[in-house]
Amino acid sequence: VNLTIPSLSEYGCNTNTRKWEEVKSLYSTDMTAVYSGGLVYEYSQEESKYGLVTLSGNTVTPLADFTALQTAFKATANPSGDGGYNSTGGASGCPAKSANWDVDTDALPAIPSAAAAMMKSGAGTGAGLTGKGSQNAGGTSSGTATQGSGTVTETGSASSSTKSGAAVSLRAPFDAQPLYVSAVALGFTFLGAVLL
Repeated sequence: VNLTIPSLSEYGCNTNTRKWEEVKSLYSTDMTAVYSGGLVYEYSQEESKYGLVTLSGNTVTPLADFTALQTAFKATANPSGDGGYNSTGGASGCPAKSANWDVDTDALPAIPSAAAAMMKSGAGTGAGLTGKGSQNAGGTSSGTATQGSGTVTETGSASSSTKSGAAVSLRAPFDAQPLYVSAVALGFTFLGAVLL
């Protein structure tokens, strides 16, 4: 399919009641030049809870979201006009160079010679997990740099504390309440067993 006007790939939030208010806007004449429509997410109810229907064997059961979407479509008139559809097909041309479009050619950058060689003869054997070019090759960072400086502007320093760990000062205070609750539960369990 050659769509000269894109479609909205998916819409339909599920965090609140789905009223499908975007239907009125999406199919208005203000939007038909921007979007040729959209895909509702999603038809069948899955773990994500975006479904419009539940499927069980050959049985399809509409959910509340289906009815709400149906109501939104019924309340929205079909847009008029073609929204600027290019009936001759093909992609639209790039605009002429202007103050807002600082490009005067549609030529793409040439492929670098090393990349062209790899395209012809392959990249060779992968480095794997060890050796030069692997995920473990190279040095480690010795600090941080201010944006654009290219040099290290701050480095870490060792702690003078004898305790280990970066979050030593974040230890939670001891709380005996869980022990009390456990003891009471154990006592009632024992009492219940004795009464049987």
